[in-house]
Amino acid sequence: MINRRSMMHILLASLLPRVGWSLGAQSRFDVGELMLPMGTVSRPRAWNHALYELVQSTSIETDGKSFPFAPDDPQLFEHPFCVMIGTDGFEPLSKRSIDMLQRFLTYGGFILFDDTSGDRNSPFSQSVRRLIRRIFPMKPIAPLRADHALYRSFFLLDRPLGRLDSIDFIEGVDVGKVTPMMLFHNDLSGALDRYEDGRDRYTVIPDGEFQRREAVKLAINMIMYALTSNYKHDQAHVKELIEDGRLDEMDF
Repeated sequence: MINRRSMMHILLASLLPRVGWSLGAQSRFDVGELMLPMGTVSRPRAWNHALYELVQSTSIETDGKSFPFAPDDPQLFEHPFCVMIGTDGFEPLSKRSIDMLQRFLTYGGFILFDDTSGDRNSPFSQSVRRLIRRIFPMKPIAPLRADHALYRSFFLLDRPLGRLDSIDFIEGVDVGKVTPMMLFHNDLSGALDRYEDGRDRYTVIPDGEFQRREAVKLAINMIMYALTSNYKHDQAHVKELIEDGRLDEMDF
C-alpha cells in the first residue's frame, strides 16, 4: 500500500541523493504521464529531456524516463510528479479516478496540466477546470502570483515560456500554502520535445532558442517546486537531523 510515508521516502531520496538512502533505482526521480482515451498525448522524449537537464543542473538523481498510465492506475502513487499534456477536451473522469487523484495530491503529489494550444479557453483547459472542480470543489483555480515560489524554486524567471508565448501567467490551485496542480497554456512539453536523434521536434515561437532555453529552466523549476513545496515544513530539518546523527534515514 502506497501512503504518505512511501511518497515522502521517494521524494527525500530524490532530494538528498548523497546521504546514502538504500532504496535502489526505484527511488530515483521520474515523470508520470497521465493518459486519457481522448484529449491527451504522450511526449516521453520531452520529459526525458527535462530529466536530463535536471541532472545537469542539480544533484538530483533520476532514471531519465517518463511513464504513461491512466489516472486510476495504482502506479500513480509511484510518480510524485505527473503531467497531463492536452490537445483537446476530454470526458469526465470516473469517481475512482477522482478519488485516486484526490489521494495522490493529499499525499504530496503534483500535477502539471500542459495545454498545447496557447489558448486559455481551449477545450482542454475547460475540461481541466471541470476536473479540478471535482477534485477540490472549494478551491478555485486562478493565475499564480508574480512572486510565486515556482518562479524562483531554482532559476529566477520572469514569465512562463513554452513552445509559445501566448499567455503570460500560469493558473493553479492553492491548497494551504502550496499549489499541487498547475495549468500551463504555452505548450511546455512542445518546447522540450525531441526526435529520437536528438533534434528539436517543434519550432519555438517567437523567440527561438532563447525561449526554448527559458522553457527548459521552467521545467526544472516545476520539478524543484514539486519536490520541495508540499514537504517544505517536514524537510526543513531532515538534512540537518541526519547530518547531526539525530535521525536515521530509515525512520522514513
